[in-house]
Amino acid sequence: MTIIYVKTIAAAVLGLLAGLAAVYFFNHMPAKWLCDYDQEPSDELKDPQIQRLKGWPWRWVYAGLFACIAIRLVFTKIEHPPRGFEGLPGDLVQIISQSQLMLAGIIACLAMVIIGIADHKYMIVPDQFVIMLAISSLGFLPFHQGLIQPLGGLTLGGGVMLLTAVIGRITTKKEVMGMGDVKLCTAIGMCLGLRGMIFVLCAGCLASGVQAAIGLATGKYRKGDMKPLGPWLCAAGVIYIFIIWPFYL
Repeated sequence: MTIIYVKTIAAAVLGLLAGLAAVYFFNHMPAKWLCDYDQEPSDELKDPQIQRLKGWPWRWVYAGLFACIAIRLVFTKIEHPPRGFEGLPGDLVQIISQSQLMLAGIIACLAMVIIGIADHKYMIVPDQFVIMLAISSLGFLPFHQGLIQPLGGLTLGGGVMLLTAVIGRITTKKEVMGMGDVKLCTAIGMCLGLRGMIFVLCAGCLASGVQAAIGLATGKYRKGDMKPLGPWLCAAGVIYIFIIWPFYL
């Protein structure tokens, strides 16, 4: 019973800190990170007095979200723990495996939340947080039970986005998808594997399509308007880690 209390409190504290960090990092990251390579930051982005993302209520919304994610992951029953713990008591192996899963999940979700906000507000996918997301895939690697899933995920994610960008460019003579989405899906695929990438692509594209249809029907959008796909891909990635993936472990 003591272990349950310790795990719950530790996970909740870590999640709360991650949620607070998401808003802090977004508001304090270098302005240049939120611009294309050939653009200069606007005065608004460079003004340290302007909150890019309001602390209230978002600081506490994300703190609550990350606390729930951390608690969910740290209590996930892992049927096939990572190799290397042979000879240790089963309960200890579960605690170590669950802690690793929780840390990797929090880092990946933190990166995706920041990327999603940046793409929503500024139509940019910061490379720095894509790299952070890709690095977090190392923490997930033992839970894939081999390299087939992560290799398949990055190939599918990056390949589909790159193919879409190339075909769109050829057929419409303009950019229909940025390379940021290609890099984002490659990193998500590395983390979540082939199964996860299939879910992210299907759910993210479906949600984006519904948003576009509603926007056109209500007159909020016009035909040809560019809308970011990144927020929906990142939201689907967080949902997969939080809700779906634990059932496969």
